[in-house]
Amino acid sequence: MKKLIAGAILLGASSMAFAQPGCGVGAMIWKGQSGIVPHVLGATTNGMASQTVSMTFGIAGCNTNERVQSLAMLMDSRGAAIAADISRGSGEHLDAMASALEIDVKDRETFYSLLKTNFDTIFPDADTTSGEAVNAIVSLLEQHESLSKYVAA
Repeated sequence: MKKLIAGAILLGASSMAFAQPGCGVGAMIWKGQSGIVPHVLGATTNGMASQTVSMTFGIAGCNTNERVQSLAMLMDSRGAAIAADISRGSGEHLDAMASALEIDVKDRETFYSLLKTNFDTIFPDADTTSGEAVNAIVSLLEQHESLSKYVAA
């Protein structure tokens, strides 16, 4: 059992370092437990159990608004292209994200700049899943004074 836990930690630690289990199957299984081990195992479980599906359909403790659900579906279908646009701070896929989140035209440059500046937080490594990227984007938006209204549940 110790080897299984150690393996899960090593496997998931690098890609899950910035991810918050938040919701999904992993968050439900490890709910109420604190520390790095439950955090990593929760995030790893979410990765294996497709947290994006939970977010998209609002199941397994994921109470998201329709805009975030649209973002999750878009990220699932265009993840690599979206990542490329975020790294540049512009592009049609980034415009599609802004549209999915219903971001006003006046707030779009702030949105694009926030994502570009935080690219390494959104995509900490090449193995980042679409669910992890969506979680990171939502977290960044929730913390931003003028953009938080777009992800409010």
